[in-house]
Amino acid sequence: MVSCAPPMARVWDWFVYDKALTTSVGSCHSIHHTSKMLPYFPFGQQFNDKMGTAPLSESDRLVEVDEHYLPEIDLKRQLLTELPSYYFQALPSYESAQWDVVNLVLHNLSRFQPAQFSLRVEGDNWHWHNHLLHEEITFTFGDGASLPQAPLDWVGRQVQEDLVLLSGDDATLVAGQLCFANDWSLDEKIGLPFWQIHAPIVPIVEPMMQAARKFMERLPSGRSFWRTNWSVKVSDQLDMTSRHTPALKQRLADRLPYLTPETIGQELFVRIERQTITRLPQSGAILFGIHTYQNLLAQEAADPERTRRMAQVFSTTPPAMLAYKGMTALMPALLSYLSDRHHSK
Repeated sequence: MVSCAPPMARVWDWFVYDKALTTSVGSCHSIHHTSKMLPYFPFGQQFNDKMGTAPLSESDRLVEVDEHYLPEIDLKRQLLTELPSYYFQALPSYESAQWDVVNLVLHNLSRFQPAQFSLRVEGDNWHWHNHLLHEEITFTFGDGASLPQAPLDWVGRQVQEDLVLLSGDDATLVAGQLCFANDWSLDEKIGLPFWQIHAPIVPIVEPMMQAARKFMERLPSGRSFWRTNWSVKVSDQLDMTSRHTPALKQRLADRLPYLTPETIGQELFVRIERQTITRLPQSGAILFGIHTYQNLLAQEAADPERTRRMAQVFSTTPPAMLAYKGMTALMPALLSYLSDRHHSK
């Protein structure tokens, strides 16, 4: 989880939905890509091992809605229908923190995109209207029986982000809706404190994990911060939770002989996580949000400046970090491809 946080990018206030964007192959779901470039591009002049957090201002969205909203929400709900106890889990006694998230997310959506989302609050009676999904619901805030799912599970079905709750002095993972994780799952991590969530911690990432733990200990109530994380994958499958790890490793092994400087641009995907960290004001829990963006390598490399920056970062990334990110075998063809693209511009 190494990155630097670039200046905050604006995201789309509206979008066009195309059913053809969604594909499904067995249990491996992906969202096809448009010609847009990634809205976040955390590649600078060289590899950066800092945590790279930056504050979210009052004018910045906590949750983001883009042109993939409808297919990604549809995919989330499919996964939650297929394996509900895998993609959503919650420990008892933390429902108040879940309601904190409902409060925060609904107000954020309705404030920044009132044409798509509207919220009416009359005491404890709340009326939510998601115009994009053509859904309306009236519920009693604080009463779990008034929602069709647990509060965090329900509100997670309104947003593209994965939502994870950490609580206590040791930042224990107490609840989460996690559909699009990168090589981990709630089955492995629920109930674990922050330090054990990331175990085994390899030496290359230990300094950043120490910094992250101290950052969360000092995180002020009601404040939100953000950072980015990058990786390069051989698939654009959004759901890379650990149940898919064996199949994804096999896919990489199968494709590796065919990943040459001539073909790799059409075979690999740049995967970016926009991560937000918020200290919830009522419960004191921490909300960790993850919005995953991805794009075909060739589309990002169409921009000469992005090609140059990817080459600089990848070529200066320590071998241990490349191994941690599962990129070691990709590097010869990847660096050759980026070098050829850079010098051909």
